[in-house]
Amino acid sequence: MRATGTARIAVLVAVAWGVLAWAGLPAASSGDRPREQSGREAGWLFGEGQVEVGLQLGGGATLQHDPRSASVFTVLPRVGRVVHEVRSDRAVPGSFEIVLQPGYLTVFQRRTAHVGGLAALLKYNFRTDTRFTPFVEAGAGVSYGTITVPRGGTNFNFILQTGIGLQYAISDRHTVSAEWLYHHLSNADTSAHNPGLNAGLFLLGFSTMY
Repeated sequence: MRATGTARIAVLVAVAWGVLAWAGLPAASSGDRPREQSGREAGWLFGEGQVEVGLQLGGGATLQHDPRSASVFTVLPRVGRVVHEVRSDRAVPGSFEIVLQPGYLTVFQRRTAHVGGLAALLKYNFRTDTRFTPFVEAGAGVSYGTITVPRGGTNFNFILQTGIGLQYAISDRHTVSAEWLYHHLSNADTSAHNPGLNAGLFLLGFSTMY
């Protein structure tokens, strides 16, 4: 993917998060309203101030044909903090979570590449008042591979990713999750060649809340 394509995706992600952030601003009050119980007070795992520590495992295939076709396996630890809870008439109730995600990817092409990376994500958890919490997330980061990724590319690459998933509370502190993640790697035209690698990854995870 060329830099212009990457930029378009980044702009769309930024606009989507901007709309969610606007929707989460307090609505103007026309009078006294009963105080709504916060997610944390109600026992929701993703109430404001909660910390999530988790691990995701999974893999998938690239969304391109040769010479950029590959299989990908990934291990994604994560640490997140819920920074704002949305209780607005303009939006679906939920919460914003900032996530720091180190990552390890194995990219299987003609030669196997081992890639380490770090990404920062913004995650929105949708409050359903059940054990199920749907979520969307998006973010960016950097990575470095033992060989060029993909073939003809560079060792150092930028990360752009967005995903949609579902977490299920198995106790008052633990969740399991399933997610589909779009994961993009490219050097953003910092080199003469920028083939890029786009993968669709299916992830299973486990998290503990503090």
